[in-house]
Amino acid sequence: MEFINKEYTLRNNPKPEDITRVREIVTSTGFFRDDEIEIAVELIEERIKLGEASGYEFLFVDHNGEAIAYSCFGLIPCSLISYDLYWIVTHNEFRNKGIGKELMKATEQAIREIGGRTIVVETSSKVQYIPTQKFYEKTDYQLKARFEDFYDYGDDKLVYIKTV
Repeated sequence: MEFINKEYTLRNNPKPEDITRVREIVTSTGFFRDDEIEIAVELIEERIKLGEASGYEFLFVDHNGEAIAYSCFGLIPCSLISYDLYWIVTHNEFRNKGIGKELMKATEQAIREIGGRTIVVETSSKVQYIPTQKFYEKTDYQLKARFEDFYDYGDDKLVYIKTV
């Protein structure tokens, strides 16, 4: 499937080599702690091992045959129409090229196609996450909740929601 231009393609079939690429993509941002990076890797490992039964869906943006961005999402347990967007990350070398915005559109479309109506995303209130907060706001997500001192003292959890 063509994506942005002939240089970037979109796919939804995770491959074993994506395990290494997810680690590299998430690490390249400089945003995430080691334990958070391990969680990102665990989700792709689980998807590779269990397939759709894992409950995790992935979209990848490839450049020259290698993943440079991805999203991970899944149906929220006990909901029939609401999805968590667990991760949407672009490798640092490819940021600010519109890839994240296009990946978000593709992720929203994929969720819509499988019957999803609401997308929930969470992020930190730390200063380093201001670009992330602005990204969600620019893609029409609305801040619906703030949980003070959630991740750490002075690090609130922000919950954004969008109806698709």
